[in-house]
Amino acid sequence: MSLSDFFRQLSLLIGTPAVVLAAAATILIVVPRDWRVVLFGYALLTVMLSLLLSQVIPTEWALQQAVVGGLVAVMLYLSARQLGGPAAAGLSPSARWPRVASLTSFRALAVGLVVVAFLAVRETVEIPLLTPLFRDAVLWLVLIGLVGLALHAEPLHAGLSLLTFLGGAQLVIFTLIQRQMLVGILQGGQVLLGLAIAYLVVAHGLAAPSRAPVSEALPDFDGPTAEEGALMPGPGAAPESSAAAGGSA
Repeated sequence: MSLSDFFRQLSLLIGTPAVVLAAAATILIVVPRDWRVVLFGYALLTVMLSLLLSQVIPTEWALQQAVVGGLVAVMLYLSARQLGGPAAAGLSPSARWPRVASLTSFRALAVGLVVVAFLAVRETVEIPLLTPLFRDAVLWLVLIGLVGLALHAEPLHAGLSLLTFLGGAQLVIFTLIQRQMLVGILQGGQVLLGLAIAYLVVAHGLAAPSRAPVSEALPDFDGPTAEEGALMPGPGAAPESSAAAGGSA
């Protein structure tokens, strides 16, 4: 048995567990703040997508998803390492990168609502030529990807949520169209998108600490000093020019 045949048989045996693990990986992308956990979730998602894609396209083509996902994860790791390393040791926990726009509990609640919505509509959604297993995978990836884009303004989380959404789109496209050129174009576009996300991660992370709050940018003003108070006239005092004019008269 060749390696490609073994990979295909493995994907058929663990089809449902692969979808469950992919769903768990997307939760790791959206909910946690730690960039290490987020990148681990993305790496796990790419492996599960490769197993699922091997059921509809040749194994050699499906393995490109794992290779491309690994390249994107390495690029994002190198970018995140520059921002989350020793340079952030002196910052407070709230000021350290990544600075997310919502609380972890709120994101977990949002994912819980997505689970409820998924269970409510999964039986009513029909996608032509897709098995129920692939339909559930596509529906979950699309929903959780859109929720991740809505919850996060940080390029790392938002970019990986976009890649999650595109992963669901790839399951549909490669099921309907099995062409090697199309696989190469989409995987190459994924690499370029990962490169753009890595650049935005560094640019956004390095620019944010330099933005001082308004209270820090404005100088403190505690009132006039003793010398300034001695030079300022009192409430009933006349200006010096008026007093001098009156004395000369």
